[in-house]
Amino acid sequence: MSRLRNEVISGLVLMAFALSLHLFIIPSQVDTLNEGPVALSPSLFCHITAFLLLILSLSLVISGLRDKRQLKPVDMADLAYKASRGGAAILFSVLYIFSMEFFGYFVSTVAFMALFLWYSGVRSWKGGALFLAAVLPFIYLLFVKALKVLLPSGLLI
Repeated sequence: MSRLRNEVISGLVLMAFALSLHLFIIPSQVDTLNEGPVALSPSLFCHITAFLLLILSLSLVISGLRDKRQLKPVDMADLAYKASRGGAAILFSVLYIFSMEFFGYFVSTVAFMALFLWYSGVRSWKGGALFLAAVLPFIYLLFVKALKVLLPSGLLI
């Protein structure tokens, strides 16, 4: 029995997530504005994102199946390190989601983007500040102004 490559496993997990987004999560969590099938709405943007994730994950599976290189034995120490980093990222994400209700979307986003940048190895505060200064106005203009999405407002903002 041959082992599956990491790319194939990751691609299959992402495909399942993209399908669950499209079929279950988006219809139950995103309000539709009943503006027609091609209207610029939050649900349309979510479906486009889920579709792109599905296409990219399918290409990841295909490239993993086509790869003819020999599989290397699994290094358990490396696997444990990667699992702990992934677990920490999931924990940060859960804390981020819960902090939005208390602090508001933009305050939580600034704090957790800075945390993720630091955790990912970005040590230049100038680069991080420049990234945040570019991304946050883009998020505001796209979601609040263009798509009219109501973002969580907390005690601070």
